[in-house]
Amino acid sequence: MSAPATIAAPAPRRRNAYIDVLRGLSIFGVVCIHFAGSFVTTDTFAWSPSFHLGLALNQVFSFAVPLFVFMSGYLAGASEKPQALGDYYRARLWRIGLPYLIVSILSFFLLNHYQQWSAQPGLSGRLNWLWQHLLFFGVEPTLYFIPLILQLYLVQPLLKALPGWLNRLVPAVRTEFLVLGLAGLLLALHVTLGVLCDRGSLNYYVWGRPNPLFWMFYFFLGLHYRALAGLLPRRALLIVAVLGLVVAACAMTMNSLTLLDRTAMGASFQFNRLDFAYARPVMITYDLAAVLALAAGIALGWAPRGGVLAYLGRFTLEIYLWHILVLYFGVWRFPSATGACRDLPELIVIICAGATLLIAGATDVLQRALRFARGHRLAVVPVP
Repeated sequence: MSAPATIAAPAPRRRNAYIDVLRGLSIFGVVCIHFAGSFVTTDTFAWSPSFHLGLALNQVFSFAVPLFVFMSGYLAGASEKPQALGDYYRARLWRIGLPYLIVSILSFFLLNHYQQWSAQPGLSGRLNWLWQHLLFFGVEPTLYFIPLILQLYLVQPLLKALPGWLNRLVPAVRTEFLVLGLAGLLLALHVTLGVLCDRGSLNYYVWGRPNPLFWMFYFFLGLHYRALAGLLPRRALLIVAVLGLVVAACAMTMNSLTLLDRTAMGASFQFNRLDFAYARPVMITYDLAAVLALAAGIALGWAPRGGVLAYLGRFTLEIYLWHILVLYFGVWRFPSATGACRDLPELIVIICAGATLLIAGATDVLQRALRFARGHRLAVVPVP
């Protein structure tokens, strides 16, 4: 009987402070994108101070999702310890799929998606809506990232082994250069899909935002980042970091000049294309430059002190899954709360920070309580 297929196990539990900081920054950015963005997309707030702050947060943190996909690949490929394929997939489904299912069910009933589902024609229409949203679009649209990352984890063994397979076919070419070539092809795919979505030739909500093909470049880059970074000396990595920040700043400046042009965006900001966040060429450039700059710190061994961002980085999945429900029932459903944000724009940042810390703190307390309970189980003594 042949031995079961194996792949690399998840990274060991010893935490990397810089990775945690990047994860914490990214998850705070995701919350800002969703909450601050709600002050940008309606006539009520157009061109007000809360609009300008919301627009700035929404756009600056655009790199958060690409960085998350990159780090998911990096952490998935960070260990060489063999693990059976079945164990690998079960661990991912248990760690990510089960909480996602719970939050999807709650969102289905609490965020008014039940009405949309019940309006579908017949049983087949409802079943079709359900599987499409659960496995691709997200029952709550902001949850699209979870089925996306699960699909990337599904093909992770193939993506990790592919350069080695190609090296056996063309042994004269170093594996690192094969990785570089594959990354280039996937980057070309990412850009091509983005441009076609931006032009309207492809549906952005099918081929862009939730599609693993669109994001596979960042996942592959993370998965093989150590091999790619090994091609560059330390000085070159520093140059990549600096140039990445410069290019990102230039791209965001161009983006801001366009979005703040009232003649182009309209009196109520009605002509904006913010929904195409990851497909607009200027934002593709910004995201790529920002991710490359921040990722350089991993190879350079940057080790910041643990702080609030590092703390948030330990609970990114929980924050991502629960923040929409927390924001809806804590803020959005109360007109007085959104009105207060209009009068005092600083509240937008305070609420985003508060929501992330609330979910992280609650998760931390629950996990500690569960560990304490497991460590102090009382022995059951049988009655004679």
